[in-house]
Amino acid sequence: MKEKRDFAEILMKEISTGNKPAPEETDKKLMDLCYDMEALFVGNMLKSMRKTIIENDFFGKSLAKDIFQDMLYDEYAQLMARTDQFGLAHQIYNQLSV
Repeated sequence: MKEKRDFAEILMKEISTGNKPAPEETDKKLMDLCYDMEALFVGNMLKSMRKTIIENDFFGKSLAKDIFQDMLYDEYAQLMARTDQFGLAHQIYNQLSV
């Protein structure tokens, strides 16, 4: 029971001293997380779209090609998220920053 009281005292002390990151830093971190969330969503969408394409064996089948394509689509998703192609990150940010 003493440990819980000590934790509560420490927590209240930290809250009262105001050891908080600057609001700009917090906003930037939140926005970065929102961009990452949008990138995950777009990446899953792109990978699902890629599965609908009929593949030919012109370039052959290999694990290396599959890994490269996955990495390429992840990079496309990051680019699309960071350049506000969909605007989903801003919608998430607006919901979470209230």
